[in-house]
Amino acid sequence: MDKEHVFFENYAETWDRDRKENPEILRTLMHLSGLAKGASVLDVGCGTGILIPYLQEAVGPEGRLEELDYSRQMLAKAKEKFASKKGIVYTEKDVLKYKMAGQTYDAAVCLNFYPHVAHHKEVFIKKMAEALKPGGMLLLMHDMPRRRVNGLQKQAPEEPHTGVLPPVDILANLLISAGLSIVVAMDTDEFYFVKAVKRLDMPYDQYPPLTTRELDGDPAPDARHAALHAQGIAHAHTPGHHHSHTQTRMVMNRLARISGHIEAIKRMVDEGRDCSDILIQLSAVDSALVSVGKVILRDHIDHCIVDAVRDNDLEAVENLKKAISTFIK
Repeated sequence: MDKEHVFFENYAETWDRDRKENPEILRTLMHLSGLAKGASVLDVGCGTGILIPYLQEAVGPEGRLEELDYSRQMLAKAKEKFASKKGIVYTEKDVLKYKMAGQTYDAAVCLNFYPHVAHHKEVFIKKMAEALKPGGMLLLMHDMPRRRVNGLQKQAPEEPHTGVLPPVDILANLLISAGLSIVVAMDTDEFYFVKAVKRLDMPYDQYPPLTTRELDGDPAPDARHAALHAQGIAHAHTPGHHHSHTQTRMVMNRLARISGHIEAIKRMVDEGRDCSDILIQLSAVDSALVSVGKVILRDHIDHCIVDAVRDNDLEAVENLKKAISTFIK
């Protein structure tokens, strides 16, 4: 048992007293998650079960929860608190060593947990992707801002340093490289939330191995799509023309940030914030969308159209003209 494991075993009894939950933020995180009724959910690093009532409300009585933690005392506390609740399985395992059945869960939820596996992030994300059903969700979230999470990591000498929480775009790079699509990425003054969905079009184990550049989060052109293209798994533009988008990762990261920005604006509207502030934020989203459009258009011209002209694909050239006309309106 390592020092971190011992720390959590010893802290279980007073954890809820010292680490008080914030119901408002937890409800916001659950709203963003979009968990469906009847879903099968893995609560990774569940601790004393802080999310159990929120998860059960989200998935309903027909849903299934598996509470996973390697601390026996933390799980014992969770069982004690929620002994009357049905449909919960408690599993005492180290997630990095736990042999989970593939394509089992509709969602894997990690609240305040990612820094504890940050040094093994590739292994962790791979295991989560394998355990999710196609279309399943991986939710990485913290009920406090990222700067506070990282501050606690540095300021608590009694708790071993287990890595830091990265900016959402860096984490998004890693998730996209693992075959997950980013749906929402929010790094706010109140919380941190990333929602990624397992792609439906290809099993995880069919993706090419991650390159060193991808694991380091290099924002260079998307090597993964180039690898897919080389294997003949390219995106079809027209029946006679195939190409690989080189800026997919950049586009997905920007769209994830835009999605998170829109969610923040929705909260501002709901809270009755000043209209001027809302309009300023909407203008920022509008500019961000135009910027993404320019990246896609430039990529299309540099790659798709060059290939189309070379192949004498007049239909692709006509489609480009239509796309430009639509984009500049």
